[in-house]
Amino acid sequence: MDAVDQQALTDAVIREYRLDVAHLWLEFVGLGGDASEQLIRDYCAGEAALSPKERDTLAQAVNEHCATEGLLLRAPLSSSVLFLLQPKQHGPEWTDPYSSK
Repeated sequence: MDAVDQQALTDAVIREYRLDVAHLWLEFVGLGGDASEQLIRDYCAGEAALSPKERDTLAQAVNEHCATEGLLLRAPLSSSVLFLLQPKQHGPEWTDPYSSK
């Protein structure tokens, strides 16, 4: 997964659950993260970049918090694969099985 997608999806989880960034930063540091709290805030706002290791450590902190709270969404790791769902394209030979024609 590229850095921009990982940042956006991590931030989306944080915003969706209104997670406290200060609390996440403490968990991040506890997991070995090295970035300042302000850098984490800037990263979440899309205004700063983190190394893959730091992004994954933040995602781990978010995910552990979500698991503890029983929340369903998770932040992706840099090794995650992003699947884009697109409508299936049908050729002219395709017919709608529910059509009355």
